[in-house]
Amino acid sequence: MFEGEHTVSMDDKGRVSIPAGFREALRRLYDDERVVITRDFDGCLRAYPPKEWERDVLQKVRAQNTNDPKVRAFARYTISPATTCSPDKQGRVLVSPTLRKDAALNKQVVFAGGPNYFEIWDVDRRDAMIEKAQALLQAGGLDF
Repeated sequence: MFEGEHTVSMDDKGRVSIPAGFREALRRLYDDERVVITRDFDGCLRAYPPKEWERDVLQKVRAQNTNDPKVRAFARYTISPATTCSPDKQGRVLVSPTLRKDAALNKQVVFAGGPNYFEIWDVDRRDAMIEKAQALLQAGGLDF
């Protein structure tokens, strides 16, 4: 599990430092600091440990009928732009120009924890999404 929300700076080359707690979780839970970064439907990026990427994304897509247009669309949207990144000595990863553009990443980005992945957001997009999420949750209907 990746906990917390961390705002960090991205340099001009597109390098961003994965928060120390997230890197520690990668080492402790997966014995691997690498992440697979790809698009997310909410306008951010998702970063998966390679084992989770394989189980949660690749295995599920492989089990589908590749003639299904929705399966092909999902693969094109999610798998095609995916990049496996290894942090450098400073804990930074290079986010590809395509993914930076897709998520509208600028100088300040937010790393947001998740159950078996974490998200990488533009600060303004994250703020807008949190407002939408709050309104949705306040409207009720979630039963857990």
